[in-house]
Amino acid sequence: MQILEYPKRLLSIAETINRWAGALAALDRTRRAKVARYALSIADTLGRAARFSARLAAAPDDRVAERGVIREFGRITGYLETLVGVLQHHLDGRKLAGVKRRLDELGPGRTPGGREPQQSAKIRVDRLLAAEGYFRALADSLRV
Repeated sequence: MQILEYPKRLLSIAETINRWAGALAALDRTRRAKVARYALSIADTLGRAARFSARLAAAPDDRVAERGVIREFGRITGYLETLVGVLQHHLDGRKLAGVKRRLDELGPGRTPGGREPQQSAKIRVDRLLAAEGYFRALADSLRV
């Protein structure tokens, strides 16, 4: 998968998980807190990815920003896999199947590598920021 597809897929996952807020409210307090922490960690990571993406758009040859984007996307994927693992036995299979399928598309072997810096500079920062907002809203709803 090309790096340009990541923000779109991440936003799709964020929207899906955010729709689960009602089902997640039924989790015990400890599990809700754990999911909220993961959601905040994902949101923070999405924020860093957005900042690196904006920096890369301004300077397409910025290798530090390019590596930062790739590192944050990898971290997001790991957080999402952990989050799905936490929820594995608390949500029905249909709810998890779509996110698992999207995670597989983001997973190892499909990470954004070998692309041109100019391509990386075209990442949709607005989608990253929207996904960040969805995860912050999820965390807020679980902490109430």
